[in-house]
Amino acid sequence: MSLHLSIDFEDIAHDQKRDLGLWETGPLRIDALWRSYEEIDGFLSAHGGNRGRHATFFCTGVIASQAPDLIARMAADGHEIACHYYFHDEMDRQSIDVVRDMLARGRDVLQDASGQPVEGFRAPKFRIDRQGVEQYRAVQDIFGYDSSFPTGNLTEIEAFRNRAGLDRLRILPIYSGKLAGRSMRLGGSYLKLFPASVGRRLIADAEKAGFAPHIYLHPYEFTPSGAYRLSAAERRPLGLRQSLYWGLRQNQWHMVGNRSLPAKLARLIPKDGLAGRLCDGPAKGEHYA
Repeated sequence: MSLHLSIDFEDIAHDQKRDLGLWETGPLRIDALWRSYEEIDGFLSAHGGNRGRHATFFCTGVIASQAPDLIARMAADGHEIACHYYFHDEMDRQSIDVVRDMLARGRDVLQDASGQPVEGFRAPKFRIDRQGVEQYRAVQDIFGYDSSFPTGNLTEIEAFRNRAGLDRLRILPIYSGKLAGRSMRLGGSYLKLFPASVGRRLIADAEKAGFAPHIYLHPYEFTPSGAYRLSAAERRPLGLRQSLYWGLRQNQWHMVGNRSLPAKLARLIPKDGLAGRLCDGPAKGEHYA
Protein backbone atom coordinates (compact mmCIF):
# COMPACT_ATOMS: atom_id res chain seq x y z
CA MET A 1 0.00 0.00 0.00
CA SER A 2 1.18 3.52 -0.83
CA LEU A 3 0.16 6.27 1.61
CA HIS A 4 0.97 9.95 1.26
CA LEU A 5 0.85 12.54 4.04
CA SER A 6 0.64 16.25 3.27
CA ILE A 7 0.34 19.22 5.61
CA ASP A 8 -1.81 22.31 5.03
CA PHE A 9 0.63 24.62 6.78
CA GLU A 10 -1.28 27.71 7.92
CA ASP A 11 -1.71 29.90 11.00
CA ILE A 12 -5.31 29.22 11.95
CA ALA A 13 -5.34 32.07 14.50
CA HIS A 14 -4.41 34.64 11.84
CA ASP A 15 -6.78 33.09 9.31
CA GLN A 16 -9.75 32.84 11.65
CA LYS A 17 -9.43 36.49 12.61
CA ARG A 18 -9.44 37.32 8.90
CA ASP A 19 -12.50 35.08 8.31
CA LEU A 20 -14.37 36.70 11.20
CA GLY A 21 -13.61 40.25 10.06
CA LEU A 22 -11.40 41.03 13.05
CA TRP A 23 -8.56 42.19 10.79
CA GLU A 24 -7.36 42.08 7.20
CA THR A 25 -4.00 40.72 8.27
CA GLY A 26 -1.59 40.95 11.18
CA PRO A 27 1.34 39.24 12.86
CA LEU A 28 1.50 35.47 12.72
CA ARG A 29 2.13 33.21 15.72
CA ILE A 30 5.57 32.42 14.42
CA ASP A 31 6.81 30.66 17.56
CA ALA A 32 3.81 28.31 17.42
CA LEU A 33 4.40 27.64 13.71
CA TRP A 34 8.04 26.75 14.41
CA ARG A 35 7.02 24.39 17.23
CA SER A 36 4.40 22.76 15.02
CA TYR A 37 6.88 22.28 12.20
CA GLU A 38 9.43 20.71 14.57
CA GLU A 39 6.77 18.33 15.91
CA ILE A 40 5.71 17.29 12.39
CA ASP A 41 9.28 16.96 11.17
CA GLY A 42 10.12 14.86 14.23
CA PHE A 43 7.10 12.63 13.59
CA LEU A 44 8.19 12.08 9.97
CA SER A 45 11.72 11.23 11.08
CA ALA A 46 10.40 8.65 13.52
CA HIS A 47 7.60 7.10 11.43
CA GLY A 48 7.92 8.12 7.78
CA GLY A 49 10.47 5.55 6.70
CA ASN A 50 13.24 6.12 4.16
CA ARG A 51 11.11 7.75 1.47
CA GLY A 52 8.45 9.20 3.76
CA ARG A 53 10.94 11.10 5.89
CA HIS A 54 10.09 14.02 3.60
CA ALA A 55 6.56 15.27 2.88
CA THR A 56 4.71 18.04 1.07
CA PHE A 57 3.80 21.21 2.97
CA PHE A 58 1.07 23.32 1.35
CA CYS A 59 2.00 26.70 2.84
CA THR A 60 0.12 29.99 2.76
CA GLY A 61 2.12 32.80 1.20
CA VAL A 62 1.66 35.07 4.21
CA ILE A 63 3.87 32.67 6.19
CA ALA A 64 6.63 33.07 3.62
CA SER A 65 6.22 36.85 3.85
CA GLN A 66 6.48 36.99 7.65
CA ALA A 67 8.64 33.92 8.37
CA PRO A 68 10.79 33.25 5.29
CA ASP A 69 13.39 31.52 7.47
CA LEU A 70 10.82 28.89 8.45
CA ILE A 71 9.99 28.14 4.81
CA ALA A 72 13.71 28.03 4.02
CA ARG A 73 14.25 25.56 6.87
CA MET A 74 11.48 23.26 5.57
CA ALA A 75 13.05 23.27 2.11
CA ALA A 76 16.55 22.72 3.51
CA ASP A 77 15.23 19.75 5.49
CA GLY A 78 14.14 18.16 2.20
CA HIS A 79 10.40 18.80 2.24
CA GLU A 80 8.42 19.95 -0.77
CA ILE A 81 7.06 23.49 -0.51
CA ALA A 82 3.70 23.78 -2.27
CA CYS A 83 1.20 26.66 -2.29
CA HIS A 84 -1.91 27.03 -0.15
CA TYR A 85 -2.87 30.41 -1.68
CA TYR A 86 -1.50 33.72 -0.29
CA PHE A 87 -4.16 34.23 2.36
CA HIS A 88 -6.28 31.35 3.63
CA ASP A 89 -9.35 32.66 1.79
CA GLU A 90 -12.29 30.82 0.24
CA MET A 91 -11.45 31.13 -3.44
CA ASP A 92 -14.95 30.29 -4.66
CA ARG A 93 -16.16 33.58 -3.13
CA GLN A 94 -13.61 35.68 -4.99
CA SER A 95 -13.36 37.18 -8.47
CA ILE A 96 -11.05 35.64 -11.02
CA ASP A 97 -8.82 38.73 -10.92
CA VAL A 98 -8.31 38.37 -7.17
CA VAL A 99 -7.75 34.64 -7.56
CA ARG A 100 -5.05 35.07 -10.19
CA ASP A 101 -3.31 37.72 -8.08
CA MET A 102 -3.35 35.60 -4.90
CA LEU A 103 -2.18 32.47 -6.75
CA ALA A 104 0.79 34.24 -8.33
CA ARG A 105 1.61 36.20 -5.18
CA GLY A 106 1.57 33.04 -3.08
CA ARG A 107 3.75 31.10 -5.51
CA ASP A 108 6.28 33.89 -5.91
CA VAL A 109 6.86 34.55 -2.22
CA LEU A 110 7.11 30.83 -1.46
CA GLN A 111 9.63 30.33 -4.26
CA ASP A 112 11.68 33.28 -3.03
CA ALA A 113 11.73 31.96 0.55
CA SER A 114 12.33 28.30 -0.28
CA GLY A 115 14.74 28.71 -3.17
CA GLN A 116 12.93 25.94 -5.04
CA PRO A 117 10.22 25.83 -7.72
CA VAL A 118 6.68 25.59 -6.35
CA GLU A 119 4.80 23.05 -8.43
CA GLY A 120 1.77 22.09 -6.33
CA PHE A 121 -1.35 23.89 -5.12
CA ARG A 122 -4.20 23.21 -2.72
CA ALA A 123 -7.09 25.61 -2.18
CA PRO A 124 -7.84 26.65 1.41
CA LYS A 125 -10.65 24.50 2.82
CA PHE A 126 -10.81 22.84 -0.64
CA ARG A 127 -12.99 25.84 -1.60
CA ILE A 128 -12.30 26.31 -5.29
CA ASP A 129 -15.02 26.83 -7.89
CA ARG A 130 -15.84 23.59 -9.71
CA GLN A 131 -19.10 24.83 -11.22
CA GLY A 132 -17.21 27.14 -13.53
CA VAL A 133 -13.79 26.60 -15.09
CA GLU A 134 -11.93 29.92 -14.71
CA GLN A 135 -10.38 29.26 -11.31
CA TYR A 136 -8.99 25.88 -12.24
CA ARG A 137 -7.65 27.27 -15.50
CA ALA A 138 -5.86 29.95 -13.47
CA VAL A 139 -4.34 27.20 -11.32
CA GLN A 140 -3.21 25.37 -14.48
CA ASP A 141 -1.50 28.54 -15.75
CA ILE A 142 0.66 28.75 -12.62
CA PHE A 143 1.11 25.24 -11.18
CA GLY A 144 1.89 21.73 -12.34
CA TYR A 145 -0.54 19.87 -10.10
CA ASP A 146 -3.54 20.53 -7.88
CA SER A 147 -4.73 18.72 -4.75
CA SER A 148 -8.01 20.54 -4.08
CA PHE A 149 -10.48 17.94 -5.37
CA PRO A 150 -12.19 15.74 -2.76
CA THR A 151 -14.08 12.94 -4.47
CA GLY A 152 -14.87 9.28 -4.21
CA ASN A 153 -14.94 8.65 -7.95
CA LEU A 154 -12.00 9.13 -10.29
CA THR A 155 -14.29 9.38 -13.34
CA GLU A 156 -15.63 12.62 -11.84
CA ILE A 157 -12.16 14.11 -12.15
CA GLU A 158 -11.76 13.02 -15.74
CA ALA A 159 -15.14 14.52 -16.65
CA PHE A 160 -14.19 17.80 -14.98
CA ARG A 161 -10.79 17.90 -16.67
CA ASN A 162 -12.43 17.48 -20.06
CA ARG A 163 -15.08 20.12 -19.36
CA ALA A 164 -12.52 22.62 -18.05
CA GLY A 165 -9.93 21.94 -20.74
CA LEU A 166 -7.25 21.02 -18.21
CA ASP A 167 -4.77 19.41 -20.57
CA ARG A 168 -1.64 20.16 -18.48
CA LEU A 169 -2.74 20.29 -14.85
CA ARG A 170 -2.49 17.01 -12.95
CA ILE A 171 -5.09 16.50 -10.23
CA LEU A 172 -4.16 14.58 -7.08
CA PRO A 173 -7.46 14.16 -5.24
CA ILE A 174 -8.25 13.63 -1.59
CA TYR A 175 -10.50 10.61 -1.17
CA SER A 176 -13.99 11.41 0.14
CA GLY A 177 -16.12 8.44 1.09
CA LYS A 178 -19.18 7.65 3.17
CA LEU A 179 -19.42 5.85 6.49
CA ALA A 180 -22.82 5.34 8.08
CA GLY A 181 -24.27 7.74 5.50
CA ARG A 182 -21.83 10.52 6.44
CA SER A 183 -19.39 12.02 3.94
CA MET A 184 -15.86 11.90 5.30
CA ARG A 185 -12.49 12.93 3.91
CA LEU A 186 -9.24 11.16 4.66
CA GLY A 187 -7.65 13.67 7.02
CA GLY A 188 -8.23 16.77 9.14
CA SER A 189 -10.79 16.60 11.92
CA TYR A 190 -12.25 13.43 10.43
CA LEU A 191 -9.05 11.56 11.22
CA LYS A 192 -8.51 13.29 14.55
CA LEU A 193 -11.97 12.83 16.05
CA PHE A 194 -12.78 9.30 14.91
CA PRO A 195 -11.05 6.02 15.88
CA ALA A 196 -8.12 4.69 13.86
CA SER A 197 -10.45 1.98 12.54
CA VAL A 198 -12.32 4.68 10.60
CA GLY A 199 -9.06 5.82 9.01
CA ARG A 200 -8.23 2.23 8.04
CA ARG A 201 -11.66 1.81 6.48
CA LEU A 202 -11.29 5.01 4.44
CA ILE A 203 -7.82 3.97 3.30
CA ALA A 204 -9.14 0.56 2.21
CA ASP A 205 -12.11 2.17 0.42
CA ALA A 206 -9.79 4.63 -1.33
CA GLU A 207 -7.60 1.81 -2.64
CA LYS A 208 -10.64 -0.12 -3.78
CA ALA A 209 -11.83 2.94 -5.71
CA GLY A 210 -8.46 3.26 -7.46
CA PHE A 211 -6.91 6.03 -5.35
CA ALA A 212 -3.45 6.11 -3.83
CA PRO A 213 -4.56 7.05 -0.28
CA HIS A 214 -3.53 10.51 0.85
CA ILE A 215 -3.95 11.90 4.38
CA TYR A 216 -3.91 15.67 4.94
CA LEU A 217 -3.44 17.38 8.31
CA HIS A 218 -2.72 20.83 9.78
CA PRO A 219 -0.07 22.18 12.18
CA TYR A 220 -2.57 22.92 14.97
CA GLU A 221 -3.67 19.27 14.99
CA PHE A 222 -0.14 18.28 16.05
CA THR A 223 -0.11 20.90 18.82
CA PRO A 224 -2.17 20.06 21.95
CA SER A 225 -1.14 23.25 23.78
CA GLY A 226 -3.86 25.43 22.22
CA ALA A 227 -1.19 27.84 20.97
CA TYR A 228 -3.41 28.94 18.08
CA ARG A 229 -6.55 29.64 20.11
CA LEU A 230 -8.09 33.11 19.95
CA SER A 231 -8.33 34.59 23.44
CA ALA A 232 -11.53 36.05 24.90
CA ALA A 233 -10.04 39.52 24.42
CA GLU A 234 -9.37 38.82 20.74
CA ARG A 235 -12.94 37.55 20.28
CA ARG A 236 -14.61 40.37 22.22
CA PRO A 237 -15.40 42.57 19.16
CA LEU A 238 -17.66 39.76 17.90
CA GLY A 239 -20.15 40.30 20.70
CA LEU A 240 -20.95 37.96 23.57
CA ARG A 241 -22.92 35.30 21.69
CA GLN A 242 -20.49 34.96 18.79
CA SER A 243 -17.51 35.12 21.10
CA LEU A 244 -18.85 32.22 23.17
CA TYR A 245 -19.75 30.24 20.05
CA TRP A 246 -16.30 30.53 18.51
CA GLY A 247 -14.66 29.91 21.85
CA LEU A 248 -16.43 26.54 22.02
CA ARG A 249 -15.77 25.71 18.37
CA GLN A 250 -12.06 26.16 18.93
CA ASN A 251 -12.04 23.12 21.20
CA GLN A 252 -12.64 20.89 18.18
CA TRP A 253 -9.58 22.24 16.39
CA HIS A 254 -7.13 22.79 19.21
CA MET A 255 -7.89 20.36 22.01
CA VAL A 256 -10.08 17.33 21.27
CA GLY A 257 -8.01 14.40 20.02
CA ASN A 258 -4.79 16.37 19.48
CA ARG A 259 -2.70 14.47 22.01
CA SER A 260 -3.64 11.09 20.59
CA LEU A 261 -3.29 12.06 16.91
CA PRO A 262 0.42 11.21 16.39
CA ALA A 263 0.03 7.69 17.83
CA LYS A 264 -3.16 7.14 15.80
CA LEU A 265 -1.48 8.34 12.61
CA ALA A 266 1.55 6.13 13.25
CA ARG A 267 -0.71 3.08 13.39
CA LEU A 268 -2.06 3.86 9.91
CA ILE A 269 1.36 4.10 8.23
CA PRO A 270 2.41 1.01 6.23
CA LYS A 271 5.38 -1.01 7.49
CA ASP A 272 7.60 0.34 4.72
CA GLY A 273 6.67 3.95 5.59
CA LEU A 274 5.01 6.83 3.82
CA ALA A 275 5.25 7.48 0.08
CA GLY A 276 7.12 10.79 0.38
CA ARG A 277 6.75 14.12 -1.39
CA LEU A 278 3.95 14.54 -3.90
CA CYS A 279 6.31 16.11 -6.45
CA ASP A 280 8.34 12.90 -6.50
CA GLY A 281 5.39 10.57 -6.92
CA PRO A 282 2.08 10.78 -8.80
CA ALA A 283 2.58 14.44 -9.63
CA LYS A 284 5.34 13.41 -12.03
CA GLY A 285 3.33 10.64 -13.69
CA GLU A 286 0.29 10.38 -15.89
CA HIS A 287 -1.96 8.75 -13.32
CA TYR A 288 -4.01 10.21 -10.50
CA ALA A 289 -3.03 9.97 -6.86
